[in-house]
Amino acid sequence: MKKLRLASLIFITYLERYFRKLSGNIRSFFKLRNLFIFLSLLIILFLLIKFFLPAFNQPTISEGFVGVYTKNNLPSTVTNLLSNSLVEIDRKGMPQPKIAEKWEVNNNSTIYIFKVKNNLYWNDGTKLKSSDIKFNLPDVEISYPDDLTIKFKLADSFSPFPSFLTTPVFKNNSLIGLGEYILTSEGKNKDFITKMDLSPKNSNQSLPRVSIKFYSDEKTARTAFELGEIDSLIGVAEVASYKETPNVAVKQIQVFNKIVAIVYNTKDNILSDKNFRRALGFSAPEIKGEERAKTSIPSSSWAFNDTVKDYLGDIEMAKSYFDKVEKGKTDTLTLTTTPIFSALGEAIIKSWQELGVNAVLRIESGIPQNFQALLIQIPIPQDPDQYPLWHSTQTNTNISKYSSPRIDKDLEDGRKTGDIEVRKEKYADFQKILLDDAPATFLYFPKFNVIYRKKIENNINKVINLQIPQN
Repeated sequence: MKKLRLASLIFITYLERYFRKLSGNIRSFFKLRNLFIFLSLLIILFLLIKFFLPAFNQPTISEGFVGVYTKNNLPSTVTNLLSNSLVEIDRKGMPQPKIAEKWEVNNNSTIYIFKVKNNLYWNDGTKLKSSDIKFNLPDVEISYPDDLTIKFKLADSFSPFPSFLTTPVFKNNSLIGLGEYILTSEGKNKDFITKMDLSPKNSNQSLPRVSIKFYSDEKTARTAFELGEIDSLIGVAEVASYKETPNVAVKQIQVFNKIVAIVYNTKDNILSDKNFRRALGFSAPEIKGEERAKTSIPSSSWAFNDTVKDYLGDIEMAKSYFDKVEKGKTDTLTLTTTPIFSALGEAIIKSWQELGVNAVLRIESGIPQNFQALLIQIPIPQDPDQYPLWHSTQTNTNISKYSSPRIDKDLEDGRKTGDIEVRKEKYADFQKILLDDAPATFLYFPKFNVIYRKKIENNINKVINLQIPQN
C-alpha cells in the first residue's frame, strides 16, 4: 500500500512538472514526441484507475454466525465462499459433477473412481493434484492412481456415497480452496476461529470483501447486530422481530436439509399405540407460510412418493383414530420443545386439547434424553437414505426408538443397490410405511434466514448466492 502511494505521488509530481513545461511553450505540445508522451501518460492513468482503484474502493460487508468452530468444521455457508466440492446435489436430489469431471462405480457399489477436471488451480496459484485433497471418511480406503484420479474403496455396498462428497475441498487440510474468495486473515481463541476476513480472488471483480464473526449464542449475535458491530446475521432461527424494523430486511431461502417434526417415543406407555400417534398427527395444525412436509423426503426429490395423502389438520380422521385408542386417553401427554418453537408448540397443544387429549407443553433449553413427544428440527441427508434416523439398529440417532422389520429392509436394500428404479421403489414403500406407523409427524421444511441492513442489499445478495447455491 505504501509503495503504491509513493508511486502515485511520484507520478503526480512528474505530471505537474510536465504540464508546467508545456505551458511555457504551447507549440511544443503538438510535437509528435510530446504527444506520444502525453498519450502514454493517459494510458498509464487509465490502467491505474482500472486495476488499482477498485481494490481501494471495494466495499466490505460483515456477517455474524452463531456457533463455535475450528477450521475443520466450518459451516458450509463459509466454506462455499472459499472452495468447491467434488459433487453437488441438484434440485431433484441427484448428485452431479462439480470439480469432478465424472465418476465410475462397480456393480456392487463398493468402489468409486472419480476423475477431477484438468487445469484446475488452487487459489495460491498451484495446479490441483488429486492427492492434494484429503478426506476423513471412516471405513473408506482412499488412493490416488494419478494426478487427476481419486479411488474410494468402501467396506460395504453404499449407493448414496457420492452425496457424501458435497463438502468443499481444500489443499492439504489448509483453507486454500478453489472458490471465489481467499482467506486474508483470521482471529482465533485457542483452536476456535473467532473472525475471518475474506477477499475476492480477483481484485477487479464486483464481489465485496467479507468479514465474518462467530458468536457463541444467538442472543450475543443479535446484540452485536443491533449495536452495529455486524451488518448481517446468517442462519438465525427467529426473524419475526426484525420484519418491522426500519432499515433492516429479512431474506428467507427455502432449503431441504432439515425438517421440523413432532417425534414420538414409540416405547412410551401410551404412545406405543400407533392409533394414538396417528390421531395426534392428523389433528396437528398445518403451518401456513412454510413448505409442507408430506413425508420425511422433500416433494422435489426423485425418490418422493407422490401417492401419499395430506394428513395435517384432518380432524375427522384424528377423531376416528382417537376412538380406537384403548389406554391412556385421559393420561397427561407432555410435548417438549425448545424456546425457538414455543409458539408452534402452543398451537399444537391447543389442537390436541380440542381433540380431547390432556396435553401440556414443556419448554427446555436443550434436547432431553427422555420425552413422550418432542417438537424438534431434524437434519436430513441430501440423499433419500435415512437409515440413521429410522433403522432399528441406530440407537443413538433413532430417537423415536422406532422398530419395523419392513422399514429396516427397505432402508438396507435402498443403500445397497445402484439401480435408481429399485431405490425409488424401496423409498416409496419406506415413506408409505413410515406415515402409517407414525413414529413422527412431519410438519415443514424450514427456511434459511438472513437478516441484514438494507444498505448492503446488493452486496449481500451477491455473497448469499455463493453461500447457499440454488441449483
